[in-house]
Amino acid sequence: MNYQELVLLRFRESETHHKSFTQHLADTLEISYDAAYRRIQGKAKLDVSEAMQLAKAGQFSLDDIMTAGSNSTALGKATAAIDSMESLSNYLETMEHHLKTAGKNDVQWLYSAKDIPIFHHFNDTALCRFKIYVWMQLLSKDMQWKRFDTFHLPLHIKEQLKRNRSLFEQVNRVEIWNDTSISSSLQQIDYYHEAGFIDHHIALELCKNLSQLINDVESRLGDGYEIYYHELLIMSNNSLLYKKEEPKAAFVTMTMLGYLQFTGASILNRMHDFYQHQLTQATAISKASVKERAVFFNKMRQKINALEKSLERFDTSF
Repeated sequence: MNYQELVLLRFRESETHHKSFTQHLADTLEISYDAAYRRIQGKAKLDVSEAMQLAKAGQFSLDDIMTAGSNSTALGKATAAIDSMESLSNYLETMEHHLKTAGKNDVQWLYSAKDIPIFHHFNDTALCRFKIYVWMQLLSKDMQWKRFDTFHLPLHIKEQLKRNRSLFEQVNRVEIWNDTSISSSLQQIDYYHEAGFIDHHIALELCKNLSQLINDVESRLGDGYEIYYHELLIMSNNSLLYKKEEPKAAFVTMTMLGYLQFTGASILNRMHDFYQHQLTQATAISKASVKERAVFFNKMRQKINALEKSLERFDTSF
């Protein structure tokens, strides 16, 4: 795909009008319908001023297109491959950059939680180290067959995690959870324990850390943080960034940690409409009855307790 095609595609993504794309292009560039059609077909070239005009009207960056490399797509920019501690560090630094760029005033994040959102793990617990251990086991060839007790986080990554969590906690957040949002963490503890990669007492410590995480989540509800419980929505770990209640960027899951970031207005609005509709069919946990709230959190605690009991069959201390 050449630069002209990318410019036109990005402009098309920003389309919010109901008229034909060719007519919209003609109106924006103040040229005839036929001239616009020839540009779409590649029979006539966009000049620099026309490309700038389209970028301004469509609110996208020509820099992103002109410097497009292996990480660029028609929708936006993809994260680089994460296959080492160095690339993980770069990923976390990029996350910090996005958070700082977004700021904290009039900002809100909407997160569809297929798994517990990763920033809940950004702390000093064994569970934080274990989650990163699992990610690297699945993403890095160098990590395969390595036991958890030999895996340690460099100091600069620990400090980066703290900075990122602090930035997340400064903005309003809405998360959509369902009954399976905790499942992957439970499955990972059980899997690596049964495979012999973590010892029995570590597995129990991870369960306790997970219980504490759920307690912390419950205690933080309200004052800029909300969880919606949706029984039917298939989650995706996608997120939307809002500024002054308008969607400004989307981060769509591509791999386990990787995502596509894009700002095309038409797609942002479609995602916004979809998730806003889902919220109308979900329960805001902080506003729910005492019973509904207790049921929501107790379901997760019961799953953790069930795993702890299941781990007892491996306990050789007695």
